[in-house]
Amino acid sequence: MGPYHIDTGLDVPLYQQLVDAIRSDIRKGVLPAGAQLPTVQQLANDLGIARGTIKRAYDQLERLALVEKIQGRGTFVCYQPANSPSRKEQAMAAIDAVLNQLEDMGFSMAEIGIFLNLKLRQRAEQLSTVQVAVVECNPESLSQLSDQLRKLEQVEVYSYLLSSIQSYPYQLGEELDLVVTTAEHAQYLESILPERKKIARIALRLSVQSVSAIVKLPAGSSLGILCRSLRFGALLYDTCQTYTERVEIYPPQTLDESLDCAGFLAGKTAVLVPDELEKYASGEVLQQLRQFAAAHTLIRCSYQMDEGSFLYLQEKISRIREKKTI
Repeated sequence: MGPYHIDTGLDVPLYQQLVDAIRSDIRKGVLPAGAQLPTVQQLANDLGIARGTIKRAYDQLERLALVEKIQGRGTFVCYQPANSPSRKEQAMAAIDAVLNQLEDMGFSMAEIGIFLNLKLRQRAEQLSTVQVAVVECNPESLSQLSDQLRKLEQVEVYSYLLSSIQSYPYQLGEELDLVVTTAEHAQYLESILPERKKIARIALRLSVQSVSAIVKLPAGSSLGILCRSLRFGALLYDTCQTYTERVEIYPPQTLDESLDCAGFLAGKTAVLVPDELEKYASGEVLQQLRQFAAAHTLIRCSYQMDEGSFLYLQEKISRIREKKTI
């Protein structure tokens, strides 16, 4: 197993990082049923963390029914497929426990049946919601893509920057139904996710309105680019290089506290900004940009899924929803 990397700089408890890492190895088959885990002392020495932290992680894995502790022998993987008889027996025992508890509370079988049916209907409604994670390398595209997906019915969207996933891959939990990303990042995600079929590759393009406004910039224009991240700014810079002629394009600058907006705008006849400018710019910068837009060209830019990607994603989400409600 392992070796596991525990990062003390993450805002995730050390024991939870270890639980997530071992659980991931069990799900992926790296740790098969019956595999023995290192002793608490051995793993504490290997990772350089306290024995109590290792013990807490092992206790949590035992509560999750992923490992079992055998007195005098050690800790072993006991994860079994979802259709195994023992899991069915556990489910029946759990139901019996709930029924006994409700009977002890004085409810009749008819009342218990009503309660169970009500909860089953509520759970069915919850299950019909498709949980989708969106992973992108810059906050602007991530926000724009997430907003597009939120317009779909019965879709719950979770947004992650690629750098965040690289720091802690276990954020992409097993409960997710789909992970949406561009082809550029799909290979990395395939290397960390046990179920590659959950990954949906899509293509992004600059919106037609944004491209149209850029193409119309007259020769001799002086063009600036303001962005939240230089990665997004670089995308806009390359687009301008492609779609403009005899336009002076300045390197992108970020919308942060160090920005001298008045100095940046001086001499510019046009400026590109993210579509959700208000999310990233301070009130003073927004005021200066509005004043600039009154006499010059301010182009809001957004990236969107191309039509083929959107249709593909709709179909994939529809199939997932159908499987969940059967």
